[in-house]
Amino acid sequence: MKRLLAVTGVILVAYILLSGYLLPRGGASDTSAAGQETAVVYTVREYRGRVAVYRDGGLTRQTDTAVTSLPKSDRVRLQNGIDVYSEKELKALMEDLCS
Repeated sequence: MKRLLAVTGVILVAYILLSGYLLPRGGASDTSAAGQETAVVYTVREYRGRVAVYRDGGLTRQTDTAVTSLPKSDRVRLQNGIDVYSEKELKALMEDLCS
């Protein structure tokens, strides 16, 4: 029993030490839980008083939703630009803002 506990302890300590060296610590090469690269795909912000979607720095879609109709917290987020990392996330955000 003591030997099993000792081996388990050694494995646990080795895992903790190795995970500290092998896992990314943020920055430009962040990875998601699935291990895929995360990169900004879209940015949602205000354009001419409406909610708009940008991709690669260019306007791709402008909605009919007036920014003034949104809560202040959403207006502030839109002023700063909301980075979106997937089509699924974009769809959820647009449903939240525009409905």
